[in-house]
Amino acid sequence: MLVAEKTIVEVDNLTFRYDLRKDDHTLSAISISIKQGEWVAIVGGNGSGKSTLVRLLAGLLKAERGTITIDGVRLNDETKWDIRKKIGLVFQNPENQFIGTTVQDDIAFGLENNNISYDEMKQTVDEALKLVGMDSYRNQDPSRLSGGQKQRVAIAGILAFKPNVIMLDEALVMLDPRSRIQLLSTLKKLREQNDITIISVTHDMNEAALADRIIVMDNGTIIQDGIPEQIFINNDQLSPPFAEQLRRKLAEKGSAVPQSYMTEDEMVDWLCR
Repeated sequence: MLVAEKTIVEVDNLTFRYDLRKDDHTLSAISISIKQGEWVAIVGGNGSGKSTLVRLLAGLLKAERGTITIDGVRLNDETKWDIRKKIGLVFQNPENQFIGTTVQDDIAFGLENNNISYDEMKQTVDEALKLVGMDSYRNQDPSRLSGGQKQRVAIAGILAFKPNVIMLDEALVMLDPRSRIQLLSTLKKLREQNDITIISVTHDMNEAALADRIIVMDNGTIIQDGIPEQIFINNDQLSPPFAEQLRRKLAEKGSAVPQSYMTEDEMVDWLCR
């Protein structure tokens, strides 16, 4: 997918600490520029500042210094409510986001609070459910769904607001492999069809490898920012995705495997030759 030239997220010199009485900062002078339609994965160890960064982007925390601009609007106390309409944040446990007694009621809840007319709300709920493949579950109790289905409903609830950016904060970590693959495929299609920007905080390198860019954080700073190939070749601390691990093992065994980084699709194509 070709990423648009428009910058949708601009972070400049962002600094934050939870305890102003202490000198240690959770984030120190972070600067990032993300284009519309881009998929950016943020990785790093525990305490590196990944989740703090996305909470700052969503206006859930207030920076000590620096600026955040979303879709051309500077984030501050006056604009944060409008900016939150442009951003959807999906957490690790989707049950914390459920309010309605049925799937469709849960998605409609936020729209009702925004005084959306009944006809428009019904159409929006229908569209959101179809986008994530959960239309047939509209009358189900969200708490009785599987982990993957719950995350789909959580994403549908965000899509109903037609956001410019979807942020995933370890949102796939509790899913089984099949549900994770299905949800990643859904996100990929949504991005291609709706030009949505995706920012994913993850420990899963197979998930990170699907992104256009990977940002590596450590101790509140960005230590690397580049395409997956660059990151996995130049960072010995990150475990590479499965396809790259397999390529390296085959190379060690003397196989005539390509000597450059390979994506999963490229590895499958090579194995099938």
